[in-house]
Amino acid sequence: MDMCRAAALLLAAATACGGGLGELADPGGPPEVGAAVPEAPAEALVAIHAGEQMRFEVRLAGVLAGEATFSTVALAQQGAGQTATLTSSIRSAGALALVKDVRDEATTVLDVGALRPLSTTSAVRANPRDYAAETRFVGAKAEIDFRPNDGPPQHLVYDFGAAEAHDAHSAMATMRVWQAAPGTQRTMWVLGGRRIWKVDLTMGRTEVIGTYGGNQAALRIDGVASRAFANLTVDTKRPPRTFSVWMSDDADRVPFRIVAGTELGDVTIDLVDYQRP
Repeated sequence: MDMCRAAALLLAAATACGGGLGELADPGGPPEVGAAVPEAPAEALVAIHAGEQMRFEVRLAGVLAGEATFSTVALAQQGAGQTATLTSSIRSAGALALVKDVRDEATTVLDVGALRPLSTTSAVRANPRDYAAETRFVGAKAEIDFRPNDGPPQHLVYDFGAAEAHDAHSAMATMRVWQAAPGTQRTMWVLGGRRIWKVDLTMGRTEVIGTYGGNQAALRIDGVASRAFANLTVDTKRPPRTFSVWMSDDADRVPFRIVAGTELGDVTIDLVDYQRP
């Protein structure tokens, strides 16, 4: 369960924005995979694209363990601003599906201008730890109605004070438009279900990686996710999770790959299909 839940959180985080793959192939032949390439000039980035759909494969220690999807369902006007409805899902596949049926679905209503969540709903099936959760973000507070299948419902209120509270979708939407020099660091606070994660990010350099569309220039960002308490102090009894994200080094920031370390081995999430009107 921990592996799939971590993968679901990373998937949601990695798919809050993107762009088309049609122009990404480099017929001139890129440098070898893993080689650094010169930094490109900064371009204006757009976090949300209407109608985009992505499909991913999730592997644990190289073995297929899950399939995942992401969609931008709708854009709508709300007062003077705009909202987006984003959905993502992950389910067990391959060898893991033979052992346990795991499904994790999440929907976010996002304030597009601020790139902050207004509400999040999630449903997790991982017998016997099934649950549903609804989160409302108002000001500095996040109110969570958590309903496990095997216990009483809980109503939780987290006050983030001066820190911005994100869900996984809004966190990566913000990360997609992050432009900074290599080595620059930032911290984000992310809610997943009823858990708070302190996510420390470090901007990396552009590398060339193999993708389903061929070798592509990809911007790398490294992260460390630590469990935190309601007062935003880190739970030092639980080891942090390290991960890396590679996304296209252009204005679209297509999420190509996420790799996260777990106690069972590396979880790798690879983009295998992208569609956008």
